[in-house]
Amino acid sequence: MSNKLLKKVLADISSCPKVELEHLIKNELIESDLMRTLLESLDDNHIVVDLRGYIRFCNLTKQVRGKRIEEGRRIQDAISDEDILAFINAVISGREKPEPKEFAIDGSGEVKTLRVEFALLQLEKESYIDIIIRDITERIKSEMRLRRSESLASMTNMAAGIAHEIKNPLAAMKIHIQLMQRALSKNGALDKETAEKYLEILDDETDHLNSIAVDFLFAVKPMNTTLILGDINPLIEEVNTFLQPEAIEKNIEIKLRLASYLPRIRFDNKYVRQALLNLVENAFAAMGDGGTLTIKTKLNGNYVVVIVSDTGSGIDEEKLGKIFEPYYTTKNTGTGLGLTTVYKVIKEHGGDIHVKSKINKGTTFTLEFPIPVSERPALEAKR
Repeated sequence: MSNKLLKKVLADISSCPKVELEHLIKNELIESDLMRTLLESLDDNHIVVDLRGYIRFCNLTKQVRGKRIEEGRRIQDAISDEDILAFINAVISGREKPEPKEFAIDGSGEVKTLRVEFALLQLEKESYIDIIIRDITERIKSEMRLRRSESLASMTNMAAGIAHEIKNPLAAMKIHIQLMQRALSKNGALDKETAEKYLEILDDETDHLNSIAVDFLFAVKPMNTTLILGDINPLIEEVNTFLQPEAIEKNIEIKLRLASYLPRIRFDNKYVRQALLNLVENAFAAMGDGGTLTIKTKLNGNYVVVIVSDTGSGIDEEKLGKIFEPYYTTKNTGTGLGLTTVYKVIKEHGGDIHVKSKINKGTTFTLEFPIPVSERPALEAKR
């Protein structure tokens, strides 16, 4: 029934015939029962309270920690979980923002996860708060199973990658050991010069195996980052100075386009430097005949952005979605952990990384670093 019609009847109820009034009331009761049945069929608890904390409507078929919620009671009389109740009261009183929050409760020997959300219901003369309590236990379990599956798949890929990477150095070492053994079995066949050559190869392959192990450990072990508030531009200038001799040798021009003013961010100088060097190494490899590498910084909302662009061979779309996977590489050499490491470093800083590429046009990596809350007032004053 239309609210306008009800208001019209109430405005002049004395002139409304009794039969029509009864008909209107019956229709309203039917619609009310229909709406209640619909709400009670929902999987979530909906508790509508006024701003004083009195329950005006609730999903009567649902319970929170075994206690039935009834209309007309205060919210503190209806919810038995102290943590959930304290949070709801804090939101109703305005002490906390009405943002979703999750709670773990013990229900009949099983730990359940409940998510509490809020929606403001603004009517003509009064406001209400819809408290939505969702049981997300199964969703959490499904997400955990998915993460375990993804972790197992990642470990399988990494194990396969390690096996592939160490196979060639081990094969080379075995061949040269066999050559030395054959030479030793023949008197006088292994002279000093030949022995030194074989030993040099074994030493190189040992270094290669060590580098694979070091890269692997860097990629998988937790980072012990030390985040210090600072300007990222000096670090980029330092990286540029370090790279200049190699860039000149490879006929590559490095262009810096650094923003004149950037807010400070929290970052680990050592790890971000390594991430930038990994990106540049890939860029140099993609520009075999020379080209231009551009490193740019800018401000984008609440993020400081570092953009690394090259004019190299580019990456096709099919491979682009895999480049951050461990041991995936588009180069003939390398472990395939360089971009995995870059991704890990940026995520460790609470940031994000994006990549765009076109074949024979070049590749652009965009690194986003969040600006700390403490730096944002100064940022707002500058804008």
